[in-house]
Amino acid sequence: EAGDSITFPSTGTASGIYTNTPSWRVGATSQDVSYNTATKIDYNREHQDTNSAYDTTNKRFTVPTGLGGTYMLGCWFRIGSSTDIEAWSIFPYVNGATVDNTEQLSGRMVQRNYNTIQCSATLELSAGDYLEMYTFNNDSNAGYGISYSNEGMFWGFKLIGA
Repeated sequence: EAGDSITFPSTGTASGIYTNTPSWRVGATSQDVSYNTATKIDYNREHQDTNSAYDTTNKRFTVPTGLGGTYMLGCWFRIGSSTDIEAWSIFPYVNGATVDNTEQLSGRMVQRNYNTIQCSATLELSAGDYLEMYTFNNDSNAGYGISYSNEGMFWGFKLIGA
């Protein structure tokens, strides 16, 4: 509530009262990505999952019961190609569909070889909503992919007070 305050003793410490949970962090594995197709990214190497809410089989985070709110998320991966790459994008799906403001949330890249594409966003999520990350290869010259295991990460957490 506005105007409420908490007083701590000058010699004490506070622990456990400010936690950005649930939170998760998962890594990507090598994966082919076809031209002109939205492809779910294989973030299936779990590094952190405070509430057992990330499903490595279906590659998705599901908001636990009672923990809806504003979530900060980010993801990236490295594209393996020894030639120039025309264009890629990366974007979130919520409950199996792109979100309304995907244009503002997506990351895009048009660059040289061996580049990293990334995205970060805040999203309002309700209990039971699930979140996945997709990529789109818009390079008509070839079907490149996420060519390096451990060269990608998908992470997120609920914001405190949100």
